[in-house]
This record gives sequence, C-alpha cells and structure tokens, in this order.
Amino acid sequence: MKITHFVNGETSRIHISGPFWQLNKARRIAAAGLHIASVNKWEAVGLTFKITLYGQNRHVLRAYKAVAAEQGSDKCPFWF
Repeated sequence: MKITHFVNGETSRIHISGPFWQLNKARRIAAAGLHIASVNKWEAVGLTFKITLYGQNRHVLRAYKAVAAEQGSDKCPFWF
C-alpha cells in the first residue's frame, strides 16, 4: 500500500493506493484521517484502489499525521 501527500497551494491531497486485497486496511486507515480532521473522501475501486482525502492544508496535514500513525510508519516528516 502506498500513501502520498500532495500540496497544491491552499489545498492538499492524500492518496492511498494499492491492490484490492488491502482495501479493508486502507479504509480503516482513511477512517482514522477522517475522524481526526474535517476532510473530504473520494474512492475508486477496481483491481487496484485509490482513496483520496482532500481539503485545506491544515486539515489534511492533521489527517496525514493520523494516517501515518495508523499505518505504523515512523517516517512521517510532519511530527513537531
């Protein structure tokens, strides 16, 4: 599963993508981000899936921290 963070001016996006057999884990990770911050969600499912969380920079950054913590990654560059 791949998690990437993009910044586009005043808005940001988090893309969570991977093979369909990891979809339940990805939905759980995305739910952690949705619970922490007021961001929007878009989902596309097929043989591979893509879940996008998007919104204002500060909300998406807060959601990215929660997503990285839920995944168990120690490489989140935004811990202050």
